[in-house]
Amino acid sequence: MLVRSLVFYLKDPLPNDAKFLMEDFRLAVNNVIRLGVHSNVTSKFALSKLAYKDFRKEHLSMYSQHLVSVFEVAGSILKNHRRRLRRGFPAQIPFVRKLFMKAVNQAYKLDRINGILDLPIRAGCHIKLRLVMSEYHRDYLDNESYSLGSMTLLPDRVIVAIRKRPPKTYVPDSIISLDTNERSLDGVLAKEDRITAVVRAEFPEVSLIQSVHHDRRRRLQKKKSHDRRTAKRLCAREGMREHHRIDHRMHEVANAVLSFAEERRSMIVLEDLTGIRPRKYQGAQPSD
Repeated sequence: MLVRSLVFYLKDPLPNDAKFLMEDFRLAVNNVIRLGVHSNVTSKFALSKLAYKDFRKEHLSMYSQHLVSVFEVAGSILKNHRRRLRRGFPAQIPFVRKLFMKAVNQAYKLDRINGILDLPIRAGCHIKLRLVMSEYHRDYLDNESYSLGSMTLLPDRVIVAIRKRPPKTYVPDSIISLDTNERSLDGVLAKEDRITAVVRAEFPEVSLIQSVHHDRRRRLQKKKSHDRRTAKRLCAREGMREHHRIDHRMHEVANAVLSFAEERRSMIVLEDLTGIRPRKYQGAQPSD
């Protein structure tokens, strides 16, 4: 499953009810952390089973779904704390200082068109936050294949996780077998144990670019032979230019090969030369 995070800034100042909710959320997380350290419990479900009833009475003004997020955040912090202790690092009892709160996707509503976040505080009390929308946000929110995940509220911004399920398994109808050479990718397209076409993807510019930048580096080394530090810096810059130019052309070749394979629903097979060279044994061979 593909997961991304969208960061939205707020158009208006954060309401006081939201600030009180974040302070209450932070207090509840710290209380759960202390309880987990005392009881040696780090699991979200174990913490919820241990303290949900008591915390429900102590935090009456908090929406019940937000209290579930409290145990999730505290559980992840406690697991990191236990991991540091196991590795032998010095670690104090964790304590949350930043003001924030987290809500699961069932605990809020987001208007994807107008960019308005509806967040419940308690029964009968909701706040609506207007978010700054951009074309980047529209690309994801207008795509119905993305579903909303958890939401994190900070004093100046909102972070919303979006999820997309992976596509269906690609079932190929044919095979493209490629052989990697210095200037091209050569291969064949096979279907039903028969070769149906010869495939060739050329990139002659790559060797030319390598030769040009190699000559440039040699000239720089001769010209700056009295200053090794400057020569090293200039040669590194030439090497970076060479890398970028070659990388761009190889990306074009790879995209062309993938487009060709996708049109014909083919699976790409590359050569594997691992183990093709025999090992050299030192010493005399045992005689029969």
